[in-house]
Amino acid sequence: MTQISKNPLPKHLETQMLSLFRLALVNIDSEKTAAELLDDLLSPTEKIMLGKRLSIAFLLDQGCDQRTIHTILHVSVTTVNNVNYWLQQKGNGYRRAIRMIRREEKWVKFFDKLESALRGFLSEKAWREQAHRL
Repeated sequence: MTQISKNPLPKHLETQMLSLFRLALVNIDSEKTAAELLDDLLSPTEKIMLGKRLSIAFLLDQGCDQRTIHTILHVSVTTVNNVNYWLQQKGNGYRRAIRMIRREEKWVKFFDKLESALRGFLSEKAWREQAHRL
């Protein structure tokens, strides 16, 4: 579980630190640079967790039901519900990321493979019902 110090930073220092962090993200110019930064900042588990959250948001946006996402991505129903709640209440970052993903051909292929996995998991009747919702 992520922990921070019980001694909070002064607000102005916290603001400057988060601004620096956002600036570092904004100035990433390649997937390789992003991978290097994420490797330095996050554990393998944290990277998978964040990747799953974005995938959950993408699939919810595509109209997939929460139980199916839970089963396919091996996440808790609570996690799917939390991402869904965030999408409903705020979600601007998720929506922008989803729009960017849709423009990238390799991610379209990835989600096509995920769709095939869903099709293999669901019965033909359930798949038609799910596809109809998409």
